[in-house]
Amino acid sequence: MLLNAGTLVTMNDERAIEQEVSVVVEDGEITAIEDGYAQDADVDARDEVVIPGLVNAHTHMYALPIRGAPLAASPESFYQALIDIWWEVDEAFTMEDARLSSLGSCAEMLQGGVTTFCDNYSGPNTLPGALDAVAEGVAQTPIRGMITFETTARNSADEAMAGIDENQRFIHEGEDNHERVSGHYCLHTLFTNTADVVEECVDRATEDDRPIQIHLEEGLVDVHKALEDYGQRPVPALESLGFFDADVIAAHCVHSTEREIEILADHDVAVAHNPYSNINNAVGIANVEKMEAEGMTIGLGDDGWDPDMFETMRSAVGIHKLKQNNPSGFDMAKALEWATIGSAEVLGMDDAVGSIEPGKRGDFVTLDLGPNPVLADSAPYYVVSAASRADVTRTIVDGDVVYERGGHVAGVDESDMDAVGQASEALWDRL
Repeated sequence: MLLNAGTLVTMNDERAIEQEVSVVVEDGEITAIEDGYAQDADVDARDEVVIPGLVNAHTHMYALPIRGAPLAASPESFYQALIDIWWEVDEAFTMEDARLSSLGSCAEMLQGGVTTFCDNYSGPNTLPGALDAVAEGVAQTPIRGMITFETTARNSADEAMAGIDENQRFIHEGEDNHERVSGHYCLHTLFTNTADVVEECVDRATEDDRPIQIHLEEGLVDVHKALEDYGQRPVPALESLGFFDADVIAAHCVHSTEREIEILADHDVAVAHNPYSNINNAVGIANVEKMEAEGMTIGLGDDGWDPDMFETMRSAVGIHKLKQNNPSGFDMAKALEWATIGSAEVLGMDDAVGSIEPGKRGDFVTLDLGPNPVLADSAPYYVVSAASRADVTRTIVDGDVVYERGGHVAGVDESDMDAVGQASEALWDRL
């Protein structure tokens, strides 16, 4: 594939911005970026901005069916939202819900320029085999995905162990059936698991050389329960359990203290920051300034809430400026970094995705940002401040155009999306 780019935001180590260039992709891999436009290019984005495929570091595809649901619950805390909404949804999910919510979410992500994601699925009544259903939905599309079952002992320790078994089963038996889908491990939280479950999960993850994802100090309930059960806050409690012997992706870290962040940094823990979700759940603002000062790797996730990663980027900009009470208190371009190469590093996939440079996969998003000229120095700021999923003209994976504005995602048609909506409506009836 040959792609002509008017403005190319590479997100390479130098964060270089190239203008009037062509990108060469062979067998799905970028082989060259050349000055000037190529003749007979397959993709003509001379009047557009081209960025790397976005990487969603933390999502919940099974949240899609809840949009617009006529729920009676009116939670006044994060914990109430878990009890009154999400754990009810978890229990109501079927295998077909798992497949269709994944299919619909992947189609949406590709329409919005996301080419790689990391998901956490929770549906205890779909064990075993849940991840096969999730993977089937994902694999109908051309997206890249890391998937996992969210281990929880909130109902029983046996159910938690079944979740760990599901993750290991998929890693050993399921992922070989899919080109772009891989498995990993996940603990829902410390407060919904036991010490035995934590230690077993670490043993399996280290044995399989896979990361563990965990929701860490998203709400204060995590802190209070750790103090009650372990006599210390969640991070030192997890450290005492040997949790950080595994590679860890910590989602949220909203209530992590400076000392806890230092402990996380000492163990090379990566953070999936979810600003829009944190706003929506009213849980607070993560101390990303301290995380960056400690050299931690930070990526951006939507937590299943917002299908537009550009809005998630703007949420990050807004909350961190507001936190500083300073309109210049946050570098807007940082949000694009988090949503591309930062998230790729969080997922351990930065050797393949997250930037546009030779040796990486040919994953791109082309953007029509309107009539204003695009200047090299301001291009990342323009993208973050003005772009939306509606401005995505093409999403490209491995050098193949898999979505063009106004059309369907490759592998997905209108009847598939109708089935997604029908399954959502049926789930509402069960709730």
